[in-house]
Amino acid sequence: MDFIVNTLSGHGLARKNLKKITAYCDKNNIKYNVHITNAPKHATKIASELVQSGAKTIVAIGGDGTFHEVLNGINSFENTSLGFIPSGRGNDFARGMHLPKNPIKALKIILRGETNYLDYIQIGNNRCLNIAGTGLDIDVLKRVAGRRGKITYLTSLLYCVNHFEPYSIDITLDGETKHYKSVIAGICNGNQFGGGLKLSPLSKQNDGLLDLVIINMPPNGNIWPALIKFLQGKHIDLPITTHIKCEQVVISPTDGRPVQMDGEIHENYVLDCKIVKGGLKTFKI
Repeated sequence: MDFIVNTLSGHGLARKNLKKITAYCDKNNIKYNVHITNAPKHATKIASELVQSGAKTIVAIGGDGTFHEVLNGINSFENTSLGFIPSGRGNDFARGMHLPKNPIKALKIILRGETNYLDYIQIGNNRCLNIAGTGLDIDVLKRVAGRRGKITYLTSLLYCVNHFEPYSIDITLDGETKHYKSVIAGICNGNQFGGGLKLSPLSKQNDGLLDLVIINMPPNGNIWPALIKFLQGKHIDLPITTHIKCEQVVISPTDGRPVQMDGEIHENYVLDCKIVKGGLKTFKI
């Protein structure tokens, strides 16, 4: 078993969890190797090298960003299974999958060895595990990045609402392109981001479909009522919300603003997305 660990995840939570995990493995004579990341995208490189060397089980210890990087390093799941031990700040993929927060309980799921297959999103040369998109969440992610203490996704969200300019995007679906002025536009495999905010409450990671969710800019320009519904996970039925299940869709920012994949921001990027059905070999919860 190979652990890929971002010890900075969760403001040190990953480091603490690693100590618990290795102590448990040592006590129970479980063989393992630990690989510590030291730079952005290092987890991708480590995972790629491990697959090439014949690794059977790779376990990502960190947050959604770490999971994203490890997923992008595994070019084939024919002989490799990917396990997750949530140790980040938001842990949105893990929340959506009901993975236990306790690292030993999460490890025991992997040790059982019962495999399962989940979908992921292919976006150009990148893979996305949970949610990709653009909009207000980009503003929030930029504000949250690198901050500690009481600054959270939610408090940053409230700040960004008061300084918000709508995002201009084109959506291409089934050969037809439509233009939107959006608050948030997400292509969802998982159901939540931002530490539990359910952008796509109906999403399932194994249904073979993407959920395109667009919260459009209200005609009166007041996004607070929609935001309150969004925080409650009750925005899907709003008149300003577009929700479409599909297998392939393209989001093209037309105002030069960035996009995100699993919380990782990308500049000058078109989200050309398709679902990869059952492409991820992981462990049954």
